[in-house]
Amino acid sequence: LNGIPNSKIKSDPERAREMFSYAASYFGNADAQYDLARLYLRGAGSSRDDFRYGARWLGLAAQKGQHQAQALLGQMLFNGDQLPRQAARGLMWLTLARDSAAPEEAWIKESYNKAIAKASDNDRAMALQMLEHWVQGRKD
Repeated sequence: LNGIPNSKIKSDPERAREMFSYAASYFGNADAQYDLARLYLRGAGSSRDDFRYGARWLGLAAQKGQHQAQALLGQMLFNGDQLPRQAARGLMWLTLARDSAAPEEAWIKESYNKAIAKASDNDRAMALQMLEHWVQGRKD
């Protein structure tokens, strides 16, 4: 995606999109789904369709347990960033992401802390119920 510094391999976002799309579609790779979602979401001059594709891929990766996708989807849902605001569902995804984040992924913990501080008691209770349901579904 970024190319290789000090080499002839330069950044090629279109080729990256093709490669991520292939791995995301044919192999169902959650990391590729997350990276593809990010390309769609941050593309220069992104259309509404690009955003929908990005949100779709983000959701698929999050469902597979890709914690960065869970965090980004959680942020978007909690804040209502180009998606209808669903604070409880966003908080659920942020909680899952926080529990899986590596120590160097401070942005995930910061996102969770901001959301939990802003969340209403009702949103927290609903998020907990959704979280229990999601975890139970993964056990079955």
